[in-house]
Amino acid sequence: MNLSELFMKIAKEMKNDHFFGIPGSGVPLDLMDSGKNIDLHFINVAHESTAAIAAGTYGLIKESAGLCLGVKGVGAGNLAGGVANAYFERMPVVCVCETTPNYSYENEMVQHTDHQGLMKSVTKSMITLSSDNPAHSIRNAFSTSIDGLPGPVLIDFPSDMGLIEAEDEKLRPKDKGHNNSFDKIKEIINLINNSKKPMILIGDGARKDDAIEEVVKLSEKIGAGVLSTMKARGVFPETHKRWVGVSTAFGQGDNSRPNILTSGSDLIILIGADQMMTHAPWPEGVVDTVEIVSNRKSKTLSSSPKTICSGNIKDLIKMLMDSNEKTGWKTDEIHQIYKDIDPRFSRPKSAIFAAQDVIEISKEILPKDGLLFTETGAFIALLENTWKFDKPLKYFGTSGGRSMGLMIPSYIGGALATNNETPLMGIGADGSTLMRLGEFETIKRSNLKWPIVIINDAALGTMKYRQGFRGYDDYGLDLKMVDFAGVAKSCGLKGETADNPEDFRKALINAFKSEVATVIDARIDPKIYQDNFGGTIGD
Repeated sequence: MNLSELFMKIAKEMKNDHFFGIPGSGVPLDLMDSGKNIDLHFINVAHESTAAIAAGTYGLIKESAGLCLGVKGVGAGNLAGGVANAYFERMPVVCVCETTPNYSYENEMVQHTDHQGLMKSVTKSMITLSSDNPAHSIRNAFSTSIDGLPGPVLIDFPSDMGLIEAEDEKLRPKDKGHNNSFDKIKEIINLINNSKKPMILIGDGARKDDAIEEVVKLSEKIGAGVLSTMKARGVFPETHKRWVGVSTAFGQGDNSRPNILTSGSDLIILIGADQMMTHAPWPEGVVDTVEIVSNRKSKTLSSSPKTICSGNIKDLIKMLMDSNEKTGWKTDEIHQIYKDIDPRFSRPKSAIFAAQDVIEISKEILPKDGLLFTETGAFIALLENTWKFDKPLKYFGTSGGRSMGLMIPSYIGGALATNNETPLMGIGADGSTLMRLGEFETIKRSNLKWPIVIINDAALGTMKYRQGFRGYDDYGLDLKMVDFAGVAKSCGLKGETADNPEDFRKALINAFKSEVATVIDARIDPKIYQDNFGGTIGD
């Protein structure tokens, strides 16, 4: 077989039935044709950055690594924005860029650039394919993208190699090593036994090591209050009586649920947490912390942990079950935290149509097995505090990147990864949607059918609030009111506009019955929406 055929054969083995990008001549066309012949279908998107994000979400859901494609030069430059998003969101994706042949690399000027120099800070690994065992290189790229903390891997594919003959070779299994910190378990148990009110901060590493049930049992035995990192929504069941909230940064005080829990805890046990899942470096020495991670090389959240224990998280948590049983945080204390803070998220009484209406109605109508795709916006704290998820990989939002323009690409990747069969919806913002309007046509061409809701306040609402909070003039952040429903219709989708809860409910119910995706332009009360943001984040 030729190298393009081998490449797509390996991608298919990695659970890919779709890949994403914008093609040029040469290698991209070779890959597209090779994929078509084995039912690995190419999705032509409107912008290369969409390709990386859609493929990354696709990989998350498939529990593999997705695949995206860009041409050299400008195409790779466009792709880099999506690669950065995938890096900050911990998405597993292999990014293929056609590049200049090795023999003319120093002389060619047409669209030539140093892709690896361009992307080195937002990729886990970068390789250039050669005739020397390319199968090993390709398989290793997929493996690297998935292993440990997921992330993008760049493959430069020289334009003169697409049709050369290549042999397959299976990748030898990597030695994942052994637990090397068992001697520190006793130290952690001693810290737990001496604590009065321990807290667990759970990260996505617990899911990857299949340790969810063990963490729940540990929290119950030692009386821990539990926070989730942004990436770990649903890893610890959020309907559990010990779950308190989503941690976005280390904080203390009485202005948010996570801050109250942190302030009242004398030990923080970080389990499978990830350095990327915070907005600011943690302070040093404020509270005792211990880290339980899969890989000692992974950077941790805590600036000064008492100890770091590395190995298989499931096995380590089982050993921690030798800790003494204790009351810790009483469930009525956790209930009181909710009681004290929940008024911050209540619906503004003077609003005709509020973001709270959008979220509460969406919670009611999205089927229980449904998936939610979202992004940053003035509504994000409402989603983190008022919509609970009982299983992982049901909520796909923005974590390390806090990214605009994330929802629509993620929605595309998620809908295709589930064969358009699992109910899902997207909730995004007007400013972010303006970055992705061209993908409405992609959604139509791909025959996706699930609803997209756009919270429309005709402004960059989060930044308008922050502008006012700093005492600056209201300047530069208002948008023209865009008819998103009309734009959707022009691309062959359905479009609805709602400016009150009743119309929104009807539109969303009908959208889930439709065989064509419906874009719902939810025109909430802008001033109330923007002013309400501060309270939801604890200001």
